[in-house]
Amino acid sequence: MSADVGYPYRDFAREQEIRLYATGLTVDGDLVSQPPGDWNPCNVIVAGDLTVGGDLSWSSYGGGCFLLVTGDLRARNIFVAGEPNVVVRGDLTASNGVFGHDDYGTLVVCGRTTARIVINASGFNMVFAEDPQAFVMGHPNHQNFASDIDDELELEDVLATDLLDHGGANFAAIRAALAAGRPILRPGISSDAS
Repeated sequence: MSADVGYPYRDFAREQEIRLYATGLTVDGDLVSQPPGDWNPCNVIVAGDLTVGGDLSWSSYGGGCFLLVTGDLRARNIFVAGEPNVVVRGDLTASNGVFGHDDYGTLVVCGRTTARIVINASGFNMVFAEDPQAFVMGHPNHQNFASDIDDELELEDVLATDLLDHGGANFAAIRAALAAGRPILRPGISSDAS
């Protein structure tokens, strides 16, 4: 595990457990790491494939947490926010989108990544073994792959105007639009992966 996941939480060993799903995990609906708040009480290792019928939401704003999937990860949307360390040793397949934002968390995919759209914003880090098969938007300093939008453009320049708040990207609105399967780009900007 330590080859993929930094675990600086040993001081919290009595308060933050590690859950192991030894034969993979299938969830019919959404899989959410925690209710909103600063502390995530557990870390998760899925030994095998993780299949989520709805959306995977993994976040931490109080010292970090991790999710390690040793096989493939499949979900409708992947939402990662804050300081989590999410590692997928196999392939990541999102039927809609992958959205990471805030506080320098990390998403690492060791296999292929397939999605309609990948958004990397506000200091979140993404590392993919292969360029994602998706329309990609993100800051080059926080990802190891090229964006599909011009370097001169910002996220705010390509998002649908109803997803902006005071000129900046409204992350809650982006997430809600992705969860509902609504388009998030302005007319004329295609999210068809080539």
